[in-house]
Amino acid sequence: MTPLRERMLHDMQIRNLRFHGQLEPLHDPRAFAARLALAAQAEWVVYAKPPFGGAAQVLDYLGRSTHRVAISNNRLMRFDGNSVLFRKRLSWAVRPFACA
Repeated sequence: MTPLRERMLHDMQIRNLRFHGQLEPLHDPRAFAARLALAAQAEWVVYAKPPFGGAAQVLDYLGRSTHRVAISNNRLMRFDGNSVLFRKRLSWAVRPFACA
C-alpha cells in the first residue's frame, strides 16, 4: 500500500475527511476503501507542458506562491482548538470586521 493511500485510509478512519453531495456515500469506510482501491488500479497518465521560461521561472513562481502567509498573526483574534476567529478587511469595507 502506498503512503498516500495509507494516509487517506487513516484520515477516513478518524473522520478527518468530509464528503458532501454526490460523494456523501463515501462516509462509509467500506465504500471509501472500495473507491480508493478502484482509483489505485487505474493507469493514470499525467500530461504537463514544459515551462515556457525554463526551470528557473518555475522555481521563481513556486518560491513566490508556496511560502505566502495566508493570515498574518495580527489578524488572528481567537483560537479555541476547533475554530479560528480572525479579522478580515474587504476592499469595499471601510473598517475591518470579524470572521469566524
